[in-house]
Amino acid sequence: MSRSDDRGSPPSKRQRRNDADDDDATTRKKKHLYLALDDWKDGCSIHKLDADNMQPSGHLTEPAALRLAGPLLGHMAFAAVGTSIFIDTVAERRYYGIDSFPQTLVYSTKTGALTLGSHVPDGLFDLGGAMAVGERLYAVTTVYRQPPSLKVLSMAPNTKLEFLTCIPTMDWFWNSLPTSTPPFNGDDIVTYALHPDGSTIFVSTKYRTHSFDSSHGVWRELGDWVLPFRGQAYFDADIDGWVGIHRKEDGYICCCPVASRSACWNYGLSNSATTTPRLKCRMLIEKLFRSKEEVKLGHQHLKPTLTYMGDSRYCLIENVVQGEDEHEGSVLNVTLFGLKYDHRGELRTKVRRTSRSYSVSKNNLLFSHAAFWM
Repeated sequence: MSRSDDRGSPPSKRQRRNDADDDDATTRKKKHLYLALDDWKDGCSIHKLDADNMQPSGHLTEPAALRLAGPLLGHMAFAAVGTSIFIDTVAERRYYGIDSFPQTLVYSTKTGALTLGSHVPDGLFDLGGAMAVGERLYAVTTVYRQPPSLKVLSMAPNTKLEFLTCIPTMDWFWNSLPTSTPPFNGDDIVTYALHPDGSTIFVSTKYRTHSFDSSHGVWRELGDWVLPFRGQAYFDADIDGWVGIHRKEDGYICCCPVASRSACWNYGLSNSATTTPRLKCRMLIEKLFRSKEEVKLGHQHLKPTLTYMGDSRYCLIENVVQGEDEHEGSVLNVTLFGLKYDHRGELRTKVRRTSRSYSVSKNNLLFSHAAFWM
């Protein structure tokens, strides 16, 4: 039952959220950080880390939760929905049309099982850029000289197996949304964030921002302004805004208010831009990772990632190759931190912060790493 104060006033939004957390505390399975790396010569590994008891700096504990043989050419790509990690084993080879497309692999962090998934559709060359909304994964194709299309991965009954069993079988399948033509290619996406309504995705390209209402399949244009992030940004209720890696990749985390959905206009149905003001960006006072320009001469700075772990807690990972090629190995710098506003309204990290560095093997400069909290 929700609590109220002594005066009988209704519970605040924070109280309601805390009540829900308390009710679920005994039934929820503890979450972990899953880290995908190309850290052995024949493929990739997925490591399972306990954020409450991080391994000491040095080397990641073996064995990994999962180890996969990889392609001879190219790199793998990873995406996640719910408790499942999807592994695209031929991301680059599909781009060059080298061979047929095998099915993806699906790793269940709930059961530890590895199963076959659906083929990745034509035109999707980096599954890592797909956007999760609830139990669905949305991805925009890049097919030059053809209009882009929106693909969605979701659970559906496997009708091909109906004659073999009386028990309904559910599998992951890709489908097209023909009435939801995106106004850009997948390669154009710079950043995206899920609105707190749980169904609207805001997507920024280099110069413009659009939103997609997944409940109704409608794209809308917001105007010639952009979200201040690069990669995925996350809604943080305590910060009351989106949080992500700064767009300029200058070593900073930043936040901005959530954009309004009501200020949008239907894409293709209006010729005038919206008057929505640009969102105010607040930079984190502390600098948590290095920019490419600050990396030691002869080393290479691969794409950093930010993963939200709930309750204003984040995991920042940067991957620095220790030489001019992958054979020198790399160092993973992992930082766990929380965010808050100080008395002046400045964005700061909370007092407790955890930092670790792990030396890992490196076999492909086209792939940095992928991190998921589940």
